[in-house]
Amino acid sequence: MLALCVGSVAPATVGCSRAVPATPESVLTDWVSAMQASRTDATTRRRAFELLSSASRAALVERAQRASQLSGREIPPYELLAPGRFAMRFQFDPARLSSVIDGDHATVVARSATGDRADVPMVREGGQWRVALRIPAVEPYRSPADGGPRDEPDAAAP
Repeated sequence: MLALCVGSVAPATVGCSRAVPATPESVLTDWVSAMQASRTDATTRRRAFELLSSASRAALVERAQRASQLSGREIPPYELLAPGRFAMRFQFDPARLSSVIDGDHATVVARSATGDRADVPMVREGGQWRVALRIPAVEPYRSPADGGPRDEPDAAAP
């Protein structure tokens, strides 16, 4: 006897409980959708954060800790995915995505109708594809006593 399953593209599940494996393209599409929705629904930033690689999440955690120390209030790392700072260079079209997979690493290539191209690095962690944002390391904080920047001009400077 054959079991017929009715599938859905997102969230990558099927009616008969067999999971459809997520692809690098589908995860990137979910991430872009979450980031675009975050302009009107701040809770979607948490979903976008969850779709990031562990290294990307760790970098945002480090930045959130720094921001929390400097601001005097707790800033969750997903809040650093600022919706106003997210912009696509061209119209995102999930139908124009392709990927090159090499083991647990992939590059999703997004193309526009006019020939623009963006290469998005992905990594498979725990069997799940994740977006691997390139987030520069945070430089260590130096207080003015340690030669760090000052808020006021140096009186000895001309």
